[in-house]
Amino acid sequence: MRPHEQLTSIVSDAKRTRTCLTKFFKMNCKSALGTGWLYSEFSEHYWWNASDKLWKTRKNKKIQIGRLAFVGPSEDERYYLRLLLHNVRSPKSFEDLRTVNGHINATFQQAALKLGLMEEDDAIELCLTEGCAIQMPHVIRRLFATVLIFCQPSDPLSLWTKYYDSFLEDYRYKYPTNVVRVKHLVVRSIEQLVESMGSSLKAFGLHNLVEDDGDSIHVTKDIEDALNAPIPEECLECKEKLNQAQRVAFDVIMDHVTKGKPGAFFIDGPGGTGKTFLYNALYAEIRSMNKIVLPTTTSGIAAANIPSGRIAHSRFKIPLDPSSSLPCNVPKQGSLAVLLRETTLIIWDEASMDKKENIESLDSLLRDICNLSVLFGGKLVVFGGDFRQVLPIVPRKSQREAVATSLVSSALWPQLLKFKVTENLRSKDDPAYATFLLALGNGELQKTEDVFVELPSDIVKPYCTGIDDDVHLTDVAFPEMDMFPFNSDIFTTRAILTPMNEDVDAINSILICKFPGESVVYKSYDTMIDEYCVVYPTEFLNKLCPGGMSPHELELKVNSPVIPLRNLLPATGLCNGTRLICKRFFRNLIECVITVGHNNGRHVLITRISLRPSD
Repeated sequence: MRPHEQLTSIVSDAKRTRTCLTKFFKMNCKSALGTGWLYSEFSEHYWWNASDKLWKTRKNKKIQIGRLAFVGPSEDERYYLRLLLHNVRSPKSFEDLRTVNGHINATFQQAALKLGLMEEDDAIELCLTEGCAIQMPHVIRRLFATVLIFCQPSDPLSLWTKYYDSFLEDYRYKYPTNVVRVKHLVVRSIEQLVESMGSSLKAFGLHNLVEDDGDSIHVTKDIEDALNAPIPEECLECKEKLNQAQRVAFDVIMDHVTKGKPGAFFIDGPGGTGKTFLYNALYAEIRSMNKIVLPTTTSGIAAANIPSGRIAHSRFKIPLDPSSSLPCNVPKQGSLAVLLRETTLIIWDEASMDKKENIESLDSLLRDICNLSVLFGGKLVVFGGDFRQVLPIVPRKSQREAVATSLVSSALWPQLLKFKVTENLRSKDDPAYATFLLALGNGELQKTEDVFVELPSDIVKPYCTGIDDDVHLTDVAFPEMDMFPFNSDIFTTRAILTPMNEDVDAINSILICKFPGESVVYKSYDTMIDEYCVVYPTEFLNKLCPGGMSPHELELKVNSPVIPLRNLLPATGLCNGTRLICKRFFRNLIECVITVGHNNGRHVLITRISLRPSD
């Protein structure tokens, strides 16, 4: 527009008002379903012929048109228009862009919000409101703890006040006249969940909710919680089902328990040989004696397999960076120190995966709080793991023992009494496969370290020419999906593993298409955390998918399997690697069911959380 021109004359000139975008609208109007493309994709199929001013199918690429100029959030409606054009397919007009579920919104911003393309200011409240409408109070309390830890609410106290009535319904039903006890139970329930993730209500400004009854009472609460920890029925049956190797370790450790003797043990065995089964038997037996057991693991997924399991870093306050600090952050007169002194047995599974400094930190902590300069302060400690799973893979036994020594430390490793369990319980119905796994782990199938290992022919599927690799792989792994109806339990015993994100996305797309029903798509809210890099448009960020991050567009269907990528609440079974089955979808929540471990069958709510790629 030139300075001397009138806006009305330009608008009335059909030639002057014709743009790439208006032509895009007109092409979509030619059929009920439109072109099926986004505005950014349209230029890949059409080009602008400057002579006759018409859109034509692009045979020979001449001029790329229809590009969207980069605008930032500060440019208001232009930014939201651009956001819609990058996410809405086949719009027929500006009004059509503003229409969501049959309702015409007043602004592009409102339309973007309704479509879930932007994070709403009250997203946390909407999340809790949805949860309160669909789930039981104990699930809502877990959701509130997750929100505190991962969503950084600006005013946690107002959230507590607003949703308090939803937190207490089960306790109020049990104690209808005791308001004080109900509040105490609600606060303690959420406090335990938050503390299991290494934080506290005080960190979120909610310390006033906790009764100021002194440190001695708080210590009593910690011990009472440990003594009231549940004993799953299946764990009570483990003792009678131990095999010979497990029974030897069980009897020796229980002898130390009954006689009050100190000791440190290591349960060494390949995956599937019943290490966790032995831990559960020890847990049930000692808890039945009304003694305290603290089960811990190196990873969250392993913690879900042991009753009351916690991650060792969280339980013992082990520093994340051992190079900067070795001592654990546990005051000698604090509640955790008192709890550790009263503990009969400490279990640490997957210790072989951890750094030797972390084991040394626990040894130093127990020596300090127990005032005994002996191994682990004279406490009874059981470690477990499989050094075959520790990279680099070392084939020979003597070298594997050397790796173990370097990990656990030359000072501590020789002092541990080792038990070996070798009978593969998971593959007892297939002894040939169990023998192969053991030989593979022991390095018996290699003459040198850098040679290939020949796999048994019965576990190898030959490559089929003319068939897409990913399609063939999904057909082999999940043949039931081609036969309706199929049971979602197939996803609890099988999985497809691949190291590349692009293969993960391709396989997921193939499998999700096979699921019946309508799909639901959740999109990420990607933002640049470096203020000097804001020149990158949002759609560029959307295309990035670093390791440990979900894709920008997460497409799901009812009964489709998912796994969390973070340890949300390991104490309740919700941790990195837990297998879940999607049951219901909401704007700000996904309702799932845990399908593995002691929490099998538990309903959980997954909310949006802030994720940052690792360095």
